[in-house]
Amino acid sequence: MNTTSLEEDIPMEKTFFAHICEQYFYSSEWLTFTVFIYVTFELVFWSYNLFLVYIEYHDIPMFEKYRIQKRKPKLRFQPEIILEIRNETIKHQLSLIFTLSLIYPLLNLNGHVSVRSPIPPLLTILWQIIACLLTEDFIFYWTHYLFHTRLLYKYIHKQHHIFKQPTGFVSVLAHPLESIFQNQLGVWLAPFLIKDKHIFTLCLWIAIRVYQTINAHSGYDLPYISPQYYFPWLLSGTLQHDYHHQHSNMNYGSFLTIWDRLMGTHKIQKDE
Repeated sequence: MNTTSLEEDIPMEKTFFAHICEQYFYSSEWLTFTVFIYVTFELVFWSYNLFLVYIEYHDIPMFEKYRIQKRKPKLRFQPEIILEIRNETIKHQLSLIFTLSLIYPLLNLNGHVSVRSPIPPLLTILWQIIACLLTEDFIFYWTHYLFHTRLLYKYIHKQHHIFKQPTGFVSVLAHPLESIFQNQLGVWLAPFLIKDKHIFTLCLWIAIRVYQTINAHSGYDLPYISPQYYFPWLLSGTLQHDYHHQHSNMNYGSFLTIWDRLMGTHKIQKDE
């Protein structure tokens, strides 16, 4: 049997990751996974954040009207804030490379991360993304709530709350313990529990999670590009998280408002 001719008959999208793995990453699925997840993170992180920096500096009227704290002087990019953001962002970017190098073997302790197989059916992708979202939101709410208890807030979480006017870069600035237990644990627990996971689904999940957290910290209640715009009762967004940064309480959820509503910690306050 001519296996070469069979591979040529397979649609390109089904062999894309396998082709990249063979051609550019020395047939290493670990390296392919690490690079694709890292690139996915970086593309979303920098494209959205540079957009926020641009509209913040240029005071574009069509965007300025959506700035949540527009009655206050802009504090997001004062010199001392820029220095803090720069230093902490560099630390995060370096630590991300190390962290992602460990994720692939950890995920393979339960099931397998598929790199060479075809992209899963749409329904499989949807239920796995929903499972990731629900799991992450549950873990994020309760760990975030815990980090707001007196001692943990004072020695760990307060570092994140020096930014009363958050911007997208703030989303990655956190104490190492907070990064592990509040951020990374929630993101990767569901992929670990799902036995058959595909690199495409995981890249999509990371893109959704990074977009959501940058949007929540953006400081702008932008229409259309924010999921909350379409489902304001169900989904958390910039209004909730901006209030959280202003007052250091309430609105502990990430994607959903469900846990905040159930626990009486849901609050929105516009344009203070």
